[in-house]
Amino acid sequence: MSEVAMEYLDLFISEAEEHIQNINECLLELEKDPNNLELINQIFRSAHTIKGAARTVGLAHVSDLTHHMEDILDYIRNGQIPVTEEIIDLLFKCMDALEQILEEVKEGIVETEVDVQSIIEEIERLKKKYLEGKVEVKEEKKEEKKEEEKKEEPKEEKKKEEKVVKKVIKKLIAKFKNPKSKVKVKKVTKEKIEISAEVYDEEIDEKIETIKKSITVFESLASALNDNTLKEFVEIVKDYLKKIEERDLTGKIREAIDYLTSTIEKITSAIEEGKSLEEIINLEELKNKLEDSLKEEEGGEVKEIEKIVEEEIEIDHEIFDLSEYAELLKEKLESGYKLYHIRVKVEDACELKSARLAIVLTRLKNLGEIVISKPTEGELKEKSFDVLDVLFLSEKDAEEIEKELRLPEIEYVAVVPVEVEFEEVEEVIEEKVTVEKEEEEEEVLDEDVYKVEVILDDECLLRAVRAYMVIKELQEIAEIVKTKPPLEVIQEGTFNDLRFTIYLKLKEGYEEDDIREKIKSIPEIKDVIIEKPGEKAETKEEKKEEKKEEKVEEKKEEPKEEKKEEKPVQKQPPKAQPKKEEKKSSQTIRINIEKLDKLMNLVGELVITRANFAQIANKYQIKELQNAINRLSMLINELQEEVMAMRMMPVAYVFNRFPRMVRDLAKALGKEVEFIMEGTDIELDRTVLDEIFEPLVHLIRNALDHGIEPPEEREKLGKPRKGTLKLIAKRERDHVIIIVEDDGRGIDPEKIKKKAIERGLITPEEAEKMSDHEIINLIFLPGFSTAEKVSDVSGRGVGMDVVKTKIESLGGSVVVYSEKGKGTRVVLKLPLTMAIITALLMSLGDQIYAIPITSVLDVIRIRPEDIKNIEGMKAVLYRDEIVPVIKLKDFLGMSHLPDKEDEDIIVVIVERSDGKLGVIVDDVIGRDDIVVKSLTGILKNIPGLAGATILGDGRVALILDLSNA
Repeated sequence: MSEVAMEYLDLFISEAEEHIQNINECLLELEKDPNNLELINQIFRSAHTIKGAARTVGLAHVSDLTHHMEDILDYIRNGQIPVTEEIIDLLFKCMDALEQILEEVKEGIVETEVDVQSIIEEIERLKKKYLEGKVEVKEEKKEEKKEEEKKEEPKEEKKKEEKVVKKVIKKLIAKFKNPKSKVKVKKVTKEKIEISAEVYDEEIDEKIETIKKSITVFESLASALNDNTLKEFVEIVKDYLKKIEERDLTGKIREAIDYLTSTIEKITSAIEEGKSLEEIINLEELKNKLEDSLKEEEGGEVKEIEKIVEEEIEIDHEIFDLSEYAELLKEKLESGYKLYHIRVKVEDACELKSARLAIVLTRLKNLGEIVISKPTEGELKEKSFDVLDVLFLSEKDAEEIEKELRLPEIEYVAVVPVEVEFEEVEEVIEEKVTVEKEEEEEEVLDEDVYKVEVILDDECLLRAVRAYMVIKELQEIAEIVKTKPPLEVIQEGTFNDLRFTIYLKLKEGYEEDDIREKIKSIPEIKDVIIEKPGEKAETKEEKKEEKKEEKVEEKKEEPKEEKKEEKPVQKQPPKAQPKKEEKKSSQTIRINIEKLDKLMNLVGELVITRANFAQIANKYQIKELQNAINRLSMLINELQEEVMAMRMMPVAYVFNRFPRMVRDLAKALGKEVEFIMEGTDIELDRTVLDEIFEPLVHLIRNALDHGIEPPEEREKLGKPRKGTLKLIAKRERDHVIIIVEDDGRGIDPEKIKKKAIERGLITPEEAEKMSDHEIINLIFLPGFSTAEKVSDVSGRGVGMDVVKTKIESLGGSVVVYSEKGKGTRVVLKLPLTMAIITALLMSLGDQIYAIPITSVLDVIRIRPEDIKNIEGMKAVLYRDEIVPVIKLKDFLGMSHLPDKEDEDIIVVIVERSDGKLGVIVDDVIGRDDIVVKSLTGILKNIPGLAGATILGDGRVALILDLSNA
């Protein structure tokens, strides 16, 4: 295996996963519509892209497998191999292998355990089988090829004929008006200077006088209080003051005076508060401090200061080669940009020179456009440099740029405006071309051909892949005439430049703006330059004129006159359009989900801090603080909404995995199923989406195994031979409803009741009292199953239990509706997000608890006598409905807590999957935004607790899960 480019693997994995998903979806459609050529082309293009990207990163086994996939797909789209069930199964097998390889690569395993060679051999076997079995098709193809060869015979003759052709190319060149500039820069230098002791004299004199006065007072107090510590302190200070009378007051003496002033303040406070001075004064430390200050030499203190000096330097602009950037510079300068040569030098003492210069480059990117950087960003990562030269385009002034680049450890920044002049020159080149190539050139230069130059972002890694994606997008709206470099080079993955050119003819109904829109929809595209067909028509006309004799001068002049008229009409719009589009263009970037999680956690911390500030403001009634908190709340709410929106993803992210699963499972069970998905654009938090995949797998497998009948049985019942399975997503206020519905057997309550009694889950007496709805809900009990035997699909009694546990742990609910013989409908109700929720806070004793507000229906006050005992269960009448009631303290196993001595009882009415429930609490505090924190360790599996949160005052509130109350 070739060497793997580990640094590019993340990008390869994310793009390959998208293409594999696309191929899976197309194969499912192709199975229904085998003659759809567009689907085959889509599969081919995705396989080709994976092949090119895999070759770029060095995963040879992936590129080999996709190469053989391409091979058989090519025969399919040419009509030599038909789309059969055998072929579809083989292609799905390739997809399974690629998915497994990607999972290995994610774990850092580049040597796969997948037997790629056996799959390749199977592809070759099937290819041989079908090609040998299609003789007639082959013969027809041969006849067609012969006819094509006859038509192309003249072209082959021309290929053998080589000519030396002189070409005149007009080229725009740019050069600096002044190759060098002298500029004065402000350098920061460090200088050591001796600070004379006299600098401190005036200030210290005042402090010494204050100390003397304090010592006089302390002397009297020491005698009155008979405090030996204070007496000793007074003697030490008096002795020190005598010693410094005849000395220069140096820096260390200044520090000692400050220390004495501070100590005197502490002693004064201690005497006022009646504290012992032994705890305040460390006499030994005081003596040492004062003695050290007297040891300093009289020369004063040496300090290092920064000094700014002006120095003239010469900057050579010709270190930049402008040959490739003339067009760009002209366009930008005409649109109002200024061109600068920026030189930045770091200090010699700076340890991370290149890192400092890399920061400069980052800042420059925010201020304008970097044309050339010496050294480049990549070189800065590899070696250490102390000087950075940048050719830079910006709309900002030199002073503003210099100010932004003034960083620590930067010796100087020079921002020099430079002027360039442009000149259009003609170059005559000689090259050997065949007649066919001349004809191609004629074709390229047709009057309806656009020339599109695409410039990739400097940071783009998989350049060949990006180039191919651009061509693929443009094929939807145009016919690709030619590419530079050739398409084969791009497809092989060897293209590694930042620029490429496409010649194309637009399909009917499309315009120039559509070209730009298609290209800009692809990430890592820096710029698009489009030349209209009129400009190419001129070039073609000029070439024709060169070939004519002078005797037809009159005819030669006519096109020239036309050209003069056309130029202002045709050449002005293209110049204006790129500038206009450039401002509108937007790019997307890939962000690791862990970074979004971290950002969400930080927003959560802000929410907690906001609550803390709000409590302080309410406690002390600080109006200014309350106003500031209100403004802060607005900003935090906006930030929270933006981060939440970033985390939201369409349910298609999960739903799109199921069509393939349904197809394979239905085939294994011998059933015919039409799988319908609706509402795939409904969005959910990424965390919730990741968690619902497993429950949906169980529900879909159950529907296929238990619900939908075999085709023969369905026909006997008068149903369509093909069963219908629906997966639907809908939005309802702050929830998303996901429905799994089938038109199969439905659930037989009597069968459920019988199985539940057999397994000892309920008694016959309990069964008699239960409604059909309650009996159906027994399927959620652990270990319950109606399957007669255990299979690969079901029968172990864990599926529905897992569904209920998982959905309720997410703060959601599950409800089953079923009618025997007509089908089953499972409804999942899920919160939009689990990160930050609005909750109702309530108290029990000294502890605060929270319930998600989406589960709360009402809060009521009732009299004790309003609670009735109905068949051994406490209940209240709430809006003409009997609602069971529990005490929160009993539910949490804290029955020892005393009941609140109030006449009224507070009941919180909550909604569960089993119906309404009333919860008696001590008090309701109010609603608040809380950050949900998962419980770990011994708290992880405690029944009744869904998580915890930190309140504004720092207290921890437990989040309740009342689903099993």
